[in-house]
Amino acid sequence: MRTKSSLATYVIEHLSFLGRISSRSIFGATGIFIDDRLLGIVVDDETLYLHTGPTNLDDYVSRGMPQFRAYPNAFDLTTDHHRVPSDILADSEKLREWGERALKAAIEAAKAKQLAGIERSRRAKQANRKKSQ
Repeated sequence: MRTKSSLATYVIEHLSFLGRISSRSIFGATGIFIDDRLLGIVVDDETLYLHTGPTNLDDYVSRGMPQFRAYPNAFDLTTDHHRVPSDILADSEKLREWGERALKAAIEAAKAKQLAGIERSRRAKQANRKKSQ
């Protein structure tokens, strides 16, 4: 496991209970992965973004936390990650809670994408059957 920042090391230490944790370079930052699923992004060794979804998004939005933009000058190119408030980073217990909720959001998003892919495949097969009739 390779980390590029002290913040990434701190996050890895506190969220390792979630599963097999690793880090690697992503978007010019450090990606934190749990079981090969992107959970968080550490930017410039000072900012952490965690995965968000319907179950935890309000916690970030209500605090005015911005969404991660991989390429700030690109039009509407964002991820499902929001900046973690500094008070959460400073409290290891809260960081663990937010990390656990971020992982649940990431798993839910992966399931939704998988189901959408299955549905697209089903529709494509139906369309092919209609063409061949």
